[in-house]
Amino acid sequence: MQPTSSPLDQLADIHLPDSVSWWPLAPGWWILIALIIVATIGFFIWRRRKQQNHYRVIAQQELAASYAHYQQSQDAANYLHSLSVLLRRTALTAYPQSFNASIKGQEWLNWLDAVCPTLNGNFSGELGQSLLSSAYQKNPQIDAARLQQLCADWISQHRNHRQKLSTSKKATVKKVAPVAEASHV
Repeated sequence: MQPTSSPLDQLADIHLPDSVSWWPLAPGWWILIALIIVATIGFFIWRRRKQQNHYRVIAQQELAASYAHYQQSQDAANYLHSLSVLLRRTALTAYPQSFNASIKGQEWLNWLDAVCPTLNGNFSGELGQSLLSSAYQKNPQIDAARLQQLCADWISQHRNHRQKLSTSKKATVKKVAPVAEASHV
């Protein structure tokens, strides 16, 4: 008698497929990697821009504090002095290498207008002139609200040294060592 063989012994073994490799990645993973890279670069650009413009936030806070002090004391001469000092400090921060801190008078107002062309020359006009002439009067009459708004607009809209000035209104500034300003009350 012949030994009977089991039909199961005649079956071939199951061959498992090769394991799935990590490489090459599926298109979805490439999209995810690209999104992560773009988000990371965007975050660092946003953070750098925020840090570069932080001086504007501080200047706006000091401007608001000066205006609040003016509204309480009604001391226009001190208010005008604090505006002038604040604008110069902001300019020194925005243009550390090229701002000429010794410019004064009409040249100073022209420079303020040149670095912020969106204000359409308001510093060279009557409002800006009050910043110059009223500082030396005993009891100057000024439009403090409009002057406050003009300074706030300049702080928020001027171009800093990282931004290019328009060629038609390019400010002429000389390289000079910064001049120390007197602090205001």
